Amino acid sequence: MLLIIGGVVFMNFFTKKKEFTEIIDTYIAENNYEDHIQEKEILYDWKQGSYYAKVIFEDEPENYYEIYVETNSDNAYVIGYNTAKNEEISDKEGKYIDY
Repeated sequence: MLLIIGGVVFMNFFTKKKEFTEIIDTYIAENNYEDHIQEKEILYDWKQGSYYAKVIFEDEPENYYEIYVETNSDNAYVIGYNTAKNEEISDKEGKYIDY
């Protein structure tokens, strides 16, 4: 019984990760960012209970961006951070932020 419950929990995480990854990849493709990405990593946010992408672009290595998917939606939004200052940046400082 414990094995079945563990399998169901694992499959739920796997399915959610795949779903969020597809939405994030679609957002990246729609905005033509694929050729500008230096590094992309899909991570899990335990506080929000969802996945997000941490992306570093080749032309802005001093910044990293987190792409989140809105709850109960297929819309993505971006938050940018400056690596050196470890603080959030505005749309004037990061060209990949779209509000």
